[in-house]
Amino acid sequence: MFLTFCLASALTVVSLAVITGVTSARPLSHRWLMHSLDLYTKTAVDLYEDGGPRRLGEFLSDIQEDSQITATLLKGDSNLTGTPVPSDAVDLLAEARIAKQSQFAFKRPWLGVVREVRGNNEYFFVAQVKRVRMFGTFIDPDTTAFRVGIALLICSSLCGLLARSITKPIRSLQKTAMAIAHGDLTARVSPVLEGRKDELALLGKDFDRMAQQVQTLLDQQKLLLRDISHELRSPLSRLSVSAELVQRGDLGAAARMQADIKTLENMIADLLTLARIDATEKNSRRESVHMGRLVQQIVKDASFEGIAANKTVVQTGLFDRFVLADTTLVHSCIENVVRNALRHTRPGGLVEVNIAESNEFGIAAVAITTTDEGTGVPDDSLEQIFEPFFRVASPDSHKQGGAGLGLSISKRIANLYGGGISAINIDGGGLQVKITFPVCVPSQG
Repeated sequence: MFLTFCLASALTVVSLAVITGVTSARPLSHRWLMHSLDLYTKTAVDLYEDGGPRRLGEFLSDIQEDSQITATLLKGDSNLTGTPVPSDAVDLLAEARIAKQSQFAFKRPWLGVVREVRGNNEYFFVAQVKRVRMFGTFIDPDTTAFRVGIALLICSSLCGLLARSITKPIRSLQKTAMAIAHGDLTARVSPVLEGRKDELALLGKDFDRMAQQVQTLLDQQKLLLRDISHELRSPLSRLSVSAELVQRGDLGAAARMQADIKTLENMIADLLTLARIDATEKNSRRESVHMGRLVQQIVKDASFEGIAANKTVVQTGLFDRFVLADTTLVHSCIENVVRNALRHTRPGGLVEVNIAESNEFGIAAVAITTTDEGTGVPDDSLEQIFEPFFRVASPDSHKQGGAGLGLSISKRIANLYGGGISAINIDGGGLQVKITFPVCVPSQG
């Protein structure tokens, strides 16, 4: 990257040099010398014509002392001073006579022959300018080596700063990535890039969002494992106690053992459902699901379970609507919500499962809304009820059963197929949970 910048800068310098040569442009120092020698020539001729060789000699001595310019004035072929024409300027003087115009040479040293015509007289002011050097006499600023050196120094400095401004955040990204790879999930790159607003800063923010997502997923995984261990420990502990009681002849503990075994079976079934969702995400198994018939079967099963407590489950709304998904997973998604509503509805209450059209995602969708007649949930828990193992704190929460995975499974299934799930409290008590899926049109026949 650094060498690319240097090459681009070098090409720019070369291009400028070519343009300067094509347009015959002159450096400022050359233009200054030409203008100065022109003024010196006019002054020298005026002084010679007014005051003769003495005034001319004084003037040439002054400019030699002040400006380090050695000069002589010729009138035609006659040298008007005692100073001979510099050997390096002989050829240049001949060119000026032939071309009948001023000639300059900016080599080493600088030479100039300025032609001035006064009446019938032709004057030639021949000057030799001592090259200006920097740091005493060690550096000649007009040499090619010095110019190339200065150009390279400036170019390298600017390109180095530019390359560093780009590579520094990249090195920070690399360092942060290595820290995350070694287990430091809190490592972030944004503090190092604070104040930058370029594309690398945006890349750093995206990198931090990725790292935050990875940290969140791993934390959720650890939390899930911890909660599973906790949920499994309780029924296993009760099973151990019940087994000892049965060994002592207390046959009443067998019923408790069966309940705990049922709890473990349900929990394992829920965990297998979560694993099935992950497998579906990878394999994308999908088929046309008739939502009316599917909900009809779920309502029928839930109604049978609610007979003992005089709870009623009804289906309302549309019927012939289709979703492209896995039938088993969609069944589990809706059933978990309906069974949860049935569990929390008061004895003698009603659970309504409604199918309607929806357009909240900007596409045609089908909404399955389940409304119960329970106590609802606190407003600050409406989002948390869809998290694994979450239970609303209540005096009888231990009597509700379940592992707290049902609604979280429903959420993951809905999200898997491009839908969503939400819950709101309704006036008069009760909870309303709405599941949405994008609809599909089944093939003919």
